Amino acid sequence: MRAIFIATALLLSSVAHADSSKPDVYTYGTKLDVASVLSIKLKPTPNCEVTDAVMTYLDSAGHKRQLAYRTLSDTCKNQN
Repeated sequence: MRAIFIATALLLSSVAHADSSKPDVYTYGTKLDVASVLSIKLKPTPNCEVTDAVMTYLDSAGHKRQLAYRTLSDTCKNQN
C-alpha cells in the first residue's frame, strides 16, 4: 500500500514538473508574482527588432516559473 502511494506521488510530481517546463505567455494586464529573476533568455538576432524572450523566476511562494514575452533584441541597445 505504501509503495503505491509513493509511486503515485512520484508520478504526479513528474507530471507537474513536465507542465512547468512550458512557459506561460504574457499578455497585457497579466498579474505577475516575481520574487526573484533567475534568468532571461532572448532569441538572438543580428537586427534591431522585436524578438522572443523567456524569463525564469521564483514567485513569492518559492515556485520556479517561466514567462514568455516579446521584447526588443539586444542589438537595439547599440543603435541610436
